[in-house]
Amino acid sequence: MKKKWILIFVISLFAGIFVSCKSKQKAEKEIVIAVIPKVDNAIFDQVKVSAQQAAKELGIVLTWEAPSSVESKKQEELIDNLIHYKVDGILISCNDAVNIKSSINKALAAGIKVATFDSDVPTSGRIFYIGTDNKKAGKVCAQTMLNLYEQMNKKPDQVVILSGGMGANNMLERISGFRSVMNEKNIVGILNSFEMPDYGKEILTYTLNKNKKINGVQFMWGVPVLNGIDSIPTLSKLLDNKGVSVFFDVSKPVLRYIKNHSNCATIKQDFHAMGYDGVKNLFNAIKGEPFKDEILYDVKVIDYNNAEEELKNL
Repeated sequence: MKKKWILIFVISLFAGIFVSCKSKQKAEKEIVIAVIPKVDNAIFDQVKVSAQQAAKELGIVLTWEAPSSVESKKQEELIDNLIHYKVDGILISCNDAVNIKSSINKALAAGIKVATFDSDVPTSGRIFYIGTDNKKAGKVCAQTMLNLYEQMNKKPDQVVILSGGMGANNMLERISGFRSVMNEKNIVGILNSFEMPDYGKEILTYTLNKNKKINGVQFMWGVPVLNGIDSIPTLSKLLDNKGVSVFFDVSKPVLRYIKNHSNCATIKQDFHAMGYDGVKNLFNAIKGEPFKDEILYDVKVIDYNNAEEELKNL
């Protein structure tokens, strides 16, 4: 009888240990956050690196889910897959402010915390937005361009805008901000490149060749020139002929060009903060801790006065 009770005690002890271990494993389940950029390109590399850095510090799993194209359907498919795999959080830069809304709300209904960065969907139920204050950035673009014209003793006779995606909220806000400062009669066209660099180069080249009166180009999406202004010969020719241009985002080729040309500038965003702070803020939300429902960053204007300094820090 004594041996029987000892056996029961041992079995109970191991059963308790097993249940305790299972409970501990469940409690210590790794948090998984997925980051979805608009598309995989050099612009989002800084976001990827900083998001991975934040994930490492937090001890969580981060998965980078870049769509194969800028069609909103691709991001919708990615969100559906992430719902299936039951990730804890999604941080997304949205290609379309209308079509992605239902997918975001579907993920939220499934218990996933969803936040936006870079390009928002304010009409969705997303829990926060982190990124550039894009309307303000558009105003900065216009004022920067006007300052360049003034330095050149010229007027903005005809200005063309190169945009990224037609439905992306960040593009719409930047253009709105630009138009609120720049005289509407001077804006002769908005070119939508659908986030395709080669197409952006082609449509801008065609437009500059067709209309020789254009003396200013505003980039609301800077990818087409990140590998060098010379990659668009018609743009180089415009600037050589004392036209003006304001680019968006930075790269070494762009900064090298700007430091030697006083008739152009670029707008720098804080992509590092978007990735790093975005993941940390989303982590807090997942853990049920206080988090910020909006984090906005100002942009920085880089012209020939500070391009050399920025180049050293890049």
